[in-house]
Amino acid sequence: MRPVLFLTLLLSSVCAAGGALAQQGSNWIDPPAKSGAAPAGGERAKPAAKAAPRFEVEPEARTRSRRAAAPSPAPVRWDMQRQDRTRAAEMRRARRAAIHERAREERYGHTARIHRPTPLPPPPPAANLARAEPDPRFSDWAVAARRLSLGYLDSVSAPNGVMLSAAPRFYGSTVRFHGRVMSTNALLAEKQRFAQRWPERRYEPHGEPRIACDGASATCLVRIVHDFTAASPSRGARSQGVAELTLTVSFAGGAPVIVSEASRVLSRAGA
Repeated sequence: MRPVLFLTLLLSSVCAAGGALAQQGSNWIDPPAKSGAAPAGGERAKPAAKAAPRFEVEPEARTRSRRAAAPSPAPVRWDMQRQDRTRAAEMRRARRAAIHERAREERYGHTARIHRPTPLPPPPPAANLARAEPDPRFSDWAVAARRLSLGYLDSVSAPNGVMLSAAPRFYGSTVRFHGRVMSTNALLAEKQRFAQRWPERRYEPHGEPRIACDGASATCLVRIVHDFTAASPSRGARSQGVAELTLTVSFAGGAPVIVSEASRVLSRAGA
């Protein structure tokens, strides 16, 4: 029995030595035996290695989370202080505005007392109003200017010989004719060319002339709106429409004479 037991132990030792040598010559390590397996050959089981200590982090994490969840009193105090400062600034602004308003009212009242409206002067006496009355000569001048202007317009409608012979009695020695200053002879030559161009003429006034007189220059301005018709049978031409005649009648020499003449066409028939 003893030889058998000795042989068994010897074989076990050889196997164990061969396994160790085999692991030293390789790059891997056999996994540890299962905890439930009994030690071979009656060897004592080695005590289990102590587990590495575990650090408890959960209580600290919970503490940090509680600290984060808990409201911090510092922001609340800061908000209250900021609100207090805002209210104080608003009260200071309101007090300054009230002070400025009172000062402005006092200045305005003082200025109003100093700059009182000056009373208007009394109206001028009735004797001074007589100066604004029109010149008593204007009525006579207006009548004479009207008669002269309508007589001139009627002469333009007459035949050529009658118109040219009557022209000198309507004008002064110098006339401004459509912007050009000319003598009576030059004006008569202009009238003759007009009569030859339009041998048939008809001028009819529209209503009464408009007359405005000036005492300083001793003149009256006369405006007459009239219908006109001019024809030239030899040329087969005809002109018809409405025009305005503007005459300046002077009373400087006593008798009324035309010293300025101009006209403009207001509309043409068929235009």
